[in-house]
Amino acid sequence: MEKTLRLSADQREDLVAYLDGELPDQKAQLIDQVLARSEVARHEVEALARTWEMLDVLPTPKAPPEFTERTMTTLKVGETPFVLAEQAWFGVLKQVAVVTVWVAAIGLSGWFGFKATNQWMSNPTRQLLEDLPTLQKLDQFQEVESKDFLERLQKSQLFHETSEKG
Repeated sequence: MEKTLRLSADQREDLVAYLDGELPDQKAQLIDQVLARSEVARHEVEALARTWEMLDVLPTPKAPPEFTERTMTTLKVGETPFVLAEQAWFGVLKQVAVVTVWVAAIGLSGWFGFKATNQWMSNPTRQLLEDLPTLQKLDQFQEVESKDFLERLQKSQLFHETSEKG
């Protein structure tokens, strides 16, 4: 017989179930084998058994009468699902979201209307802006006799520097 053999940590955790007779047979047999071989293990089990017996001597506390009601109320509150739409701040957030969507929609409509009007509608000043460089030199261009004259000037390379730049 091994006097110093001790119960393992797992077996110590199962001792209460062992003493109450609630431990499965296989685990109970392992603990029985250790107890049969070890005086130290038997001492641990006896100490635990005495502790449980002393607990039975203590007076049993009685719950106050409203304990059941409070417990059931707590359980009912715990069972109540969390509904986001019922929160106080949710209404304010919803209103802010609606206003934000409306403002964005109005802004987007205005921008789209401006772009559509600017692109699809004819604008007489747009052509003037495109022709502005020509119109600024209109007096000089009117002095030109013909297109043939300009072609002859270009071939003569008299204005070679200006033709490279422009």
